[in-house]
Amino acid sequence: MLDVQLAMFKSKNTYIASTEAADILRGMLPEVRGLFDQVEVLVRLLLVVPTSSAEAERSFSALRRLKTWLRNCMKQKRLNNVAVCHIHQDRVDALDRKKLPGIYLCQ
Repeated sequence: MLDVQLAMFKSKNTYIASTEAADILRGMLPEVRGLFDQVEVLVRLLLVVPTSSAEAERSFSALRRLKTWLRNCMKQKRLNNVAVCHIHQDRVDALDRKKLPGIYLCQ
């Protein structure tokens, strides 16, 4: 089934990177995206799997620094959230801090 979905997806779309494929899937109508459910799972896996061991090691090093600094004074969920913010600090720094409260207040 994945082979058929990939062949259909490739015939209708041109992309180079998995992020471009994710953007294409995001732009589809939900009904159309449902036809490519296996492709969507594959793209999600490609986006979350570390591309090298250095990326995973960087995550573990950051977690070790955080745990040393915090000395286990917080619950696992908060530690996970702080770790993601610390590991992806370049993305966090790029966020527009003036728009963030409005995003969360609208939810």
